[in-house]
Amino acid sequence: MNARIFLSSMLLIFAPLPTAIAQVRGAQTSEGCIRVSDPQSKVSVSGRLTLQLFPGVPNFESIAAGDAEERTFIVELPAETCIDDGGDFADPAEKFVTVQVSGADRLSTVLKAAVGRNVLIEGEGFASYTGHHHAPLVVIADRVSVE
Repeated sequence: MNARIFLSSMLLIFAPLPTAIAQVRGAQTSEGCIRVSDPQSKVSVSGRLTLQLFPGVPNFESIAAGDAEERTFIVELPAETCIDDGGDFADPAEKFVTVQVSGADRLSTVLKAAVGRNVLIEGEGFASYTGHHHAPLVVIADRVSVE
């Protein structure tokens, strides 16, 4: 039986993820990278959700040296993937296995409960472009499904 919890515009479903789901889905380039060049590009990402600590302001280099702590939700992908943002910030030749989940303020309770589990995150995807982005692909989550 599925327990459904509605939080704002986000829907969380506790149900097994279909095994045929690709780890990252969205519009693709001819090279097979996920296209995130369009404003508000919709993507879905499946993998294991983690909560990781990264150095933040002022230098984004070392918490021990005085940078602020930034706790960030990261989806660990089962295999490498790539994105193409039209040449602004992403290099389509760069393969990666981590995706940052943003929008965490309104989803923090749900995401914290899902840490360590396999998830499907759906939302707007874009290439990282600031020191606050800790993975090549950032997804502003609209929906979270937990296995």
